[in-house]
Amino acid sequence: MSDMETSPTGALNEEDIKALTRRPSDPFNEVVLQADYTTRATLSFYRFRQLGGDYRVKNEKYDAYRKRRDAKKKVAEPANDERIGEIASEEAPERNRKLKLGESTGRGVHYVSSHPKVPLLQMSIIALMILFESAANAYFFAKQSEFGLAGGVFQAAAVSLANVAVSFFIIGYWGLRHISMPWDRETLFGRRNLYILNGLVAIVIGSILVLLVNLSAAHYRNILDIQALGLELPEGIGTQFFPHFMVSPDVCEAILTSDLGNTIGSAATNAMCRPFALHSLDAMVLLALGLAIAAIAAFEGRRLDSPFPGFSDAARQLESARVDLEDALDDFEQSYEDIFELVETIKGSALTPKEKMIVMNTMTEMMQPYVDLLRTSDQILSDEFGLEKEIIDLLKVDKTGGA
Repeated sequence: MSDMETSPTGALNEEDIKALTRRPSDPFNEVVLQADYTTRATLSFYRFRQLGGDYRVKNEKYDAYRKRRDAKKKVAEPANDERIGEIASEEAPERNRKLKLGESTGRGVHYVSSHPKVPLLQMSIIALMILFESAANAYFFAKQSEFGLAGGVFQAAAVSLANVAVSFFIIGYWGLRHISMPWDRETLFGRRNLYILNGLVAIVIGSILVLLVNLSAAHYRNILDIQALGLELPEGIGTQFFPHFMVSPDVCEAILTSDLGNTIGSAATNAMCRPFALHSLDAMVLLALGLAIAAIAAFEGRRLDSPFPGFSDAARQLESARVDLEDALDDFEQSYEDIFELVETIKGSALTPKEKMIVMNTMTEMMQPYVDLLRTSDQILSDEFGLEKEIIDLLKVDKTGGA
C-alpha cells in the first residue's frame, strides 16, 4: 500500500490494491532470480551468435597506428633520429576492442544449435552398434579361436569398442563436427580456423586408426582361416600396396618372413605392410562390416553437438533458463489466491469482481517484462541472420499471438 490508508468508506482504493499486489513475495522473488539468470544466459548465447565465440574483434585503428609507427621508424632509424623514442612512447589504441552494441563482425554463429535434446539417445545408438558389431565379429572369430565362443566374443568386443570409439569421438565429434564451420576470412589464424584445422588433423589420424584396426581384424581372421586349413601364408606377396602406413619395406619383409609372420601375432604387421592382401571371404566381410559401422559411428559423433565448441552449451543454458523462468512465472501466476487472501485480510471483507481484476491486471503488468525474456526480438532476429525487417515481419508471430 502506498500509504497504508483506507478510503473514507473503509474500503481499499485501487492504488492500495495495486501496492499490496506488488509487495515482495517468495513466488515473485523467484521470478526475479530466474530472470536474472535468464538474462545472463541470453547474453552468453548471443555473444556466440554475434562473435562466433570470441569476446573481442580486431581494431582497425590499431592496425593503422602500427603501419604509421613502422613507417616512421623506417625513416628515423637510419638517421639515428631522436624521434625514435617519441615514436616508441606514443600511446597505442587497444589492439582488440570490445564489440559495440548493434555492431556485428559477420563472423558470428549463424545457425540454430543442432545438439540433440537427449544426448543419452546418441550414446545408446553407439552402445547398440558396439553390441551388434561384437556379435557379428564373434561369429568370425569364434570359429578358429582357441578359447572358443567366449574368446571370440571377447576379441570381437575389443575390436568393436576400438573401432566405434575412434570413429565416434575422433572422426565424428572432433573431426567432422569442427570442419562443418565456415572459414573465417577476416582472421586467418582466428579461433574458428584453428578449430577447422584441428578437425582435419583429427579426421586424418582417426581414419588411419580405424583403417588399421579393421585391417588388423581382417588379417587376423585371414590368418585363422589359413591355419585352420593347415596351409602357410603365400610367399612373394608384395608390401608396396597403398596405403603403406610409413613402414619400411625391408622391415616388413623381415617380420613377415620370420617365425612371427606365420602366426596370428603378425596380423597388425600385415595390415600395415600389405593391407589389402586378403584371401578369405570372411576376412573381407569383416573388413566391410567394420568400415560400415565406423562410418555410422562417425556420423552419430558429428550429430552429438553443434560445430562451434561451446555454442550448444550456451544454447542449452538458455533453454534451461527459459524453462525455469517460465515455471517461476506460472508459480507466481498461481499465487493470486494468496494475494486475494492478503488483500481481504486488510480490507476486512471479500473482494469484489472489480477488485479481483485489479489484482490480476497488476500481476500481469508485473510479469510482462519477464515474459519478454522468453521471446526473441525482431532486431535480434535481423542481426542474427542478416535479414531485412520486411522478411522478419513475414515470418514472425506478433505479440498478440496471431500469425
